[in-house]
Amino acid sequence: MDDHFWPSIYPGIIVGALVGLTYGGIVSALAGAAGGTAGAAAIHLFTAWLGLEDSIVSLAALIAGAMVGGYIFMGLASRLVRR
Repeated sequence: MDDHFWPSIYPGIIVGALVGLTYGGIVSALAGAAGGTAGAAAIHLFTAWLGLEDSIVSLAALIAGAMVGGYIFMGLASRLVRR
């Protein structure tokens, strides 16, 4: 993990929490934040592997990855809460 890892994860937490808040509830917000963190971490490692660390492409991919991760974790959390 390099110096860019943790600052790159912060937008993932924020985007994931905002995605969770769109569906309402604390559980959705927490699940969205966790999913956004996981999605942002995965995309950061992928863009670092491609060599696109300091570009606008990596930022756009990071936000998209956080959104996808937030939606996936939110869907899993809503299924767990229903049971």
